Amino acid sequence: MSALASTAYRWRETAERACRALVAAQQSSGAVSVQLDAVGPHWTTSLACLAWRRFEIAWPERSRPWCSDAYRRGIDFLLGFGGEKIDPSENVGHNTQLVGWPWVAGTHSWLEPTALALLALRHCGHSRHPRALEAAELLIDRLLPDGGANYGNTLVLGQVLRPHVLPSAMCMVALHRLEPELAALAPTRVYLRSELATGQLAALSLAWTMHAIVSAEWEQAAETAPDLVVFDDALQTALTRLQATPPNPHRLNMLLLATSLRASPLLDMEPFTMQPAEGNPQKASQHE
Repeated sequence: MSALASTAYRWRETAERACRALVAAQQSSGAVSVQLDAVGPHWTTSLACLAWRRFEIAWPERSRPWCSDAYRRGIDFLLGFGGEKIDPSENVGHNTQLVGWPWVAGTHSWLEPTALALLALRHCGHSRHPRALEAAELLIDRLLPDGGANYGNTLVLGQVLRPHVLPSAMCMVALHRLEPELAALAPTRVYLRSELATGQLAALSLAWTMHAIVSAEWEQAAETAPDLVVFDDALQTALTRLQATPPNPHRLNMLLLATSLRASPLLDMEPFTMQPAEGNPQKASQHE
């Protein structure tokens, strides 16, 4: 997140230092662990791929070939890694046969790591890959009927679960510029706007919600698109809370990234469709 925030504000030296640290931590499999000197979990590989690709786009003369080598290896790892299917059950409401990405190897696919992996695939030129299309299908399947998303379940033992802001917003960002727009996404955007209006979102939830709301208004003219005034109350509350806790670079970098609004590297993506590519899907998924 330091690399992405630095890229948004054109702080090249900081972004390069972060990206090179991630390269140094990349394992022979292409994965990058949560702890840079550990062997797993590997869901953070998606974030590393995002950082490398965005640095390459911002400073191509400084990034080649080490950035492209790193994110290609990371994407290869992600394409060979996935969550476990579980047997369908009347006690579970979501489609348990869709394969996305898990938090930990050998477990079921969950919403947040799948959203991050889909973002990485889209940014790194694999938006037409069958794994990307299935990831989008999984995210939509995990949305709750009245808007929002839980961490990956929808209905358990006959009870519809409550939505949570962070996974709901991450889902919307991963589906940024989906064409054609699905009616099923509208209730989640309403839910996120209502949660923003409370002015009480924690820093990470607020950062992803800001991205989601900017995404929802993407096609508006620049003069009518959301600006920081829309988020002022919520930002003031989140920053006040952060000042009362030990320093947390992750949260601060996410807020920095979010306050770049439409300039956020996370949102710099081409339109996305879930229609299968014609012909050989592997040919359709080559890097740009």
